[in-house]
Amino acid sequence: ESEAERQLVADGQGEFAVGLKRRGIGVARRGRTPIALLEARGALERGPLLIHCVRVDDEDVATIAKHSCSVAHCPASNAKFGHGIAPLLPLLAAGVRVGLGSDSVASNNRMDILDEARLAVLIHRAVARKHDAFGASEALTLATLGGATALGLDSTIGSLEPGKDADLAAFRLDWHRTTPAGEPYAAAVFALPGRSAELVTVRGRVVVEKGRVRGADAALAARVRAAADRLRDWATPDRSGAASSAGVAR
Repeated sequence: ESEAERQLVADGQGEFAVGLKRRGIGVARRGRTPIALLEARGALERGPLLIHCVRVDDEDVATIAKHSCSVAHCPASNAKFGHGIAPLLPLLAAGVRVGLGSDSVASNNRMDILDEARLAVLIHRAVARKHDAFGASEALTLATLGGATALGLDSTIGSLEPGKDADLAAFRLDWHRTTPAGEPYAAAVFALPGRSAELVTVRGRVVVEKGRVRGADAALAARVRAAADRLRDWATPDRSGAASSAGVAR
């Protein structure tokens, strides 16, 4: 994902290589892209799910397609760290299965799949310099069925079809941010945050109702926040001194 990782794989250089060498671990220059190295090692034979793919070239895209690999596109995480932009449109044109991802809370504070869809549309329209290069309906497909297909779960989730699991998210389109909503796909991608869902079900079980999470444990959330505060104070003692260290010990 990062330039340092690319340098390690291709050139045997960079900060990761320095860290490994300090530990007595030899690092060789391979002179290949990460995708080319994975192919040479046989790691692509079973069509794995590849994450990010922000440093792939045209040949890599062809290799990914040849091995029927899937790609998780995480635009928010990639942009937050400045790692780059995945070639989404070339991947789709090559027939690669692509789903939208959020990465983790360590690299994406919002964890909002609708936000990922919005960013995907905006970023790839900007890259292509065309307002119709990538549409809202296409982004929603990647956020739903695209993700399910990339994970090999499209027979059970990802779309509203008889026999599939009832994984649903329902939103109001008469909300002030979406009124008037003449085009539901555009309203969902450009105006709706994922947290505004009125109803969410997982395999038919209601987990969000009227915008509130069922069974949310406020006391547990408070304990987690307190533990995080104590850990942060312990890790950065200059922030609050000895009193913070004492708090960690409680």
